[in-house]
Amino acid sequence: MYQVSRRLAGFEPHIVCISADDYSDEEQRDGIFFHRIRMGRFYKRLFQKITRLDPWSYVRRAARRIDKIRPDIVHVHNAPALLAELTRHYRGPARFVLHMHNEMPVVELPPGAVLFTVSRYLKNWYTARLPGADIRVVTNGVDSDVSRPLPAQEISTRRARLQLPTDRKIILYAGRISPEKGPLDLVLAFGELRKHRQDVFLLLVGELRTGDDRRGEYGRKLLTACEALGADCYHAGTVDPTHMHEYYQAADLAVVPSEFEEPFGMVAIEAMAAGIPVLAANKGGLREFIIPHATGFLIADTRDYADFARQMHELLDHPSDLDRVRRNARAYVEQHHSWDIVSRDLERAYNAVLADRQTE
Repeated sequence: MYQVSRRLAGFEPHIVCISADDYSDEEQRDGIFFHRIRMGRFYKRLFQKITRLDPWSYVRRAARRIDKIRPDIVHVHNAPALLAELTRHYRGPARFVLHMHNEMPVVELPPGAVLFTVSRYLKNWYTARLPGADIRVVTNGVDSDVSRPLPAQEISTRRARLQLPTDRKIILYAGRISPEKGPLDLVLAFGELRKHRQDVFLLLVGELRTGDDRRGEYGRKLLTACEALGADCYHAGTVDPTHMHEYYQAADLAVVPSEFEEPFGMVAIEAMAAGIPVLAANKGGLREFIIPHATGFLIADTRDYADFARQMHELLDHPSDLDRVRRNARAYVEQHHSWDIVSRDLERAYNAVLADRQTE
């Protein structure tokens, strides 16, 4: 929201959100008006946890704040339940936009509401479930100035600072350590890859849980598989998003081995922006920008570990192909997914929504 709002030329952006430590409740910065709703500790404990009455909920407070702003458009991100409740408390003339980044149940949209999705895949998914709904694609973006390719002479320095090997080819996984994301498939395929070559290193970045739930069990299996690889594998844990580009820039190949239909694939876009070739599962929205042997590569079958390893081996054996793809991928992101491009697309979508209201 921040990256797009600060680039909107024809609209005055207001961001209404929950309060956070070290941030004021009201602030104007970079041309954006921030309205942070504070829920006191006593209120949360008494009304939300103990009695569960919640008489002056976040949504009620947000609706009151929105009413004071008197906007033309209320843009809700990835929260259909929040939108449904908000429309019960806010009765102003604004048009509602629900911007979906994932597959979530949406019973119905309020009258006059428009649904934005981040990919054509997701648009088709919602079209099948909300026939007749007004659905438009407004994709995601990346800061292509921060996520950019490093000059070759700086890569060794970056790796040394991150305590990564400087003499091996680094394969990167970034994302949740969770079954639907498929990192265990990559670890097992990497074990097969080591049978073909010893100049490789597997780096995993992402939150890992070890509790009693399904995700915790998966995390323990992944740690066991990583331990079997010894010094050839390292799980870096959670990395601050403001530093994630440094890990992309240090890699030779980024792998997105998702087992579910990815609604979009931010990791792939971020890696492409950093000039890192991407090998991704043939799933969901990934197919919209991973064009085989042009902007990236698609995995035939993430569960066929021998073939998965063969693909990685062949890609690493052909650096000229990787260099061509990394250039194409970077150019594709600059042309389609920079924040400037996404902001202009969103502004056009806003104007179209408002024009539709005038003709109703």
